[in-house]
Amino acid sequence: MKYKNFFLLFGLMVFFLPGFSGENDDVLIKINGKNITKAEFIAVYEKNNLYNQAIDPKSVEEYLELFINFNLKVFEAINNGLDTTESFINELNSYREQLAQPYLNDQVVTEALIKEAYERMKYHIRASHILKTVPEHAMPDDTLKTYRITQRIRERALRGDDFSFLAIENSDDPSAKGSAATANSPGAPGNRGDLGYFSAFSMVYPFETMAYATPVGEISEIVRSSFGFHIIKVTDKIPTLGQVRAAHIMISVPKNADEKIEKNAQDKINEIYNKLLQGEDFVGLVKQFSDDKGSAARDGDIPPFTANRMLPEVIKAIADMTQNDIYTKPFRTQFGWHVFKVHEKSGIASYEDMYPEIKARVARDLRSQISQDVVIEKLKSEYGFVENVKNIEPFFRLVTPEIFEANWNKDKLKNINEVLFSFANQKLTQQDFAKYLEDTQVKRTSESIVSYVNGKYLSFVNKSIIDYEKSILNEKYPDFKLIMQEYHDGILLFELTDKMVWSKAMNDTLGLREFFEKNRGNYMWDKRINATIYQTRDQKVAKKLRKEVVKANKKGLDFQVVIDKFNQNSLLNVSAASGFYEPKDHPAVSLVEWKVGVSQIVKFDDSFFVISINEILPQELKKLTEIRGLVIADYQNYLESLWINELRGKYNIVVNQKVLNEVKELYKN
Repeated sequence: MKYKNFFLLFGLMVFFLPGFSGENDDVLIKINGKNITKAEFIAVYEKNNLYNQAIDPKSVEEYLELFINFNLKVFEAINNGLDTTESFINELNSYREQLAQPYLNDQVVTEALIKEAYERMKYHIRASHILKTVPEHAMPDDTLKTYRITQRIRERALRGDDFSFLAIENSDDPSAKGSAATANSPGAPGNRGDLGYFSAFSMVYPFETMAYATPVGEISEIVRSSFGFHIIKVTDKIPTLGQVRAAHIMISVPKNADEKIEKNAQDKINEIYNKLLQGEDFVGLVKQFSDDKGSAARDGDIPPFTANRMLPEVIKAIADMTQNDIYTKPFRTQFGWHVFKVHEKSGIASYEDMYPEIKARVARDLRSQISQDVVIEKLKSEYGFVENVKNIEPFFRLVTPEIFEANWNKDKLKNINEVLFSFANQKLTQQDFAKYLEDTQVKRTSESIVSYVNGKYLSFVNKSIIDYEKSILNEKYPDFKLIMQEYHDGILLFELTDKMVWSKAMNDTLGLREFFEKNRGNYMWDKRINATIYQTRDQKVAKKLRKEVVKANKKGLDFQVVIDKFNQNSLLNVSAASGFYEPKDHPAVSLVEWKVGVSQIVKFDDSFFVISINEILPQELKKLTEIRGLVIADYQNYLESLWINELRGKYNIVVNQKVLNEVKELYKN
């Protein structure tokens, strides 16, 4: 859901009345006569603003202002007819489909699936597979043929044939072989069937179930999924790492690098690793040598990850680490050579803590069909489901093989319209089913007409019952009605704010320029230097380095010449970087005297720095092209404040002070 919280300037007053009439004692706010009750406000406040949950908790008065702003925008969106557009209706219906799922599943079955998923989530499995595709509704002969082909491949694997070779040779999964580069896309290396590490919900349910049932090192039985037949080889099973916080040093290796470059990178990472074992500072080595500049700026830290979201080589390297803040041995990935330092593995949370997340994932997963089938049977009983099976028989004669070419027409059944089944106040006829057949026909492999019609009839029955149940969820479940209202308002809020603020700020070039010119004083470069910063961890080397920098500057030589001279025996001796620097940009910059030339040696942390200053730039105004993103963000805030003030002037807002005081009493301290 595209929710945004807006913390706005409040330019106009909200009118607080000493009390409403007695019949409106529970009404907290009126906006142009629309009542918003105390209960509605409390529900939203507690959901978003409890002090033990909120990132930035607000007082009741503060949140009331935000709540009013939110409702003003929704009110304006409705007045502009945004709730009647096709895009809005489609998006809301899409969310409704998702939100309805928990109401359409059996609780007992769902609980069993949740527990099963949690037990599986305690471990990560690494597996390879071979896939032989076959359509879900293929003819029995074709299905049997594909199964027998898969069976012969499995027999070869059981005899000891290399599984990765079998995957490259036989698998219909294109990732096994990889793809060659084209004019429009780079090539992708094949994974030889290796799927890496995964846990529950990462794969389709039948595949997941078979993988967890197969011991490490063994070949699975053949398993059928919607994709076809799979053979699985489980290569590893490790206790779940949970969320991992880690840092690394990376020495990159270009794609298709020659042996010299590869060896150079490997030698460099090995030298770094040896320095770590000798007690040298990890962060210092990261900042000086890591080619991953994004993580180097964060002391080598990378975003937290889980096993199924990380390269399998990384997971393999850290899986057996039982202590925090120790180092892996150097290892290779497709990006280069790494040494990892694991700060923490969270492991798996308790079942109670994981329960809401797993429940939501089960509802979204295909396994929910298991639970939904139970619900359908219960609803049949609840709604008095009755079917007239004999009325399906005409379809066996009048549905022709044209339906497998998507050319069948329901007019073939226009003269019959008996009831097929009924439930609740619904009666579904032969014409309803004929329309369903016509609407859902697609080109596909042919099969027995009787088998096809029976399968489609079962789907039609189930769909009819579920569709009816979904249609009455608002009346049957008040909590569903409330959350649908929340999504309704949230979508409207996003659409109108995008129109009035976000897109407007992006596209209003003249307005952005005018805003920038009026606020230029807020966008200033501090005094800067154009310089090259040299770094070494050895004080003796630093003294020699300064002399060489002075010589190089006199001769007009590039800084790389200096680096190469010092790094002949070790690539870790000296590093350097050039650019424009404000005092805040680099710790060493503020430690030297700012004058053109080569600075004295300064020390920061465990490193020594020499700075060659080429130019000193005075404080000056930034150009719009340099900070366009920042200015757009500021302009958006400005536009939003104007818009809120306009809405507060346009609509009549009345707050019931008596009811507000009652709410405030609930949240005192």
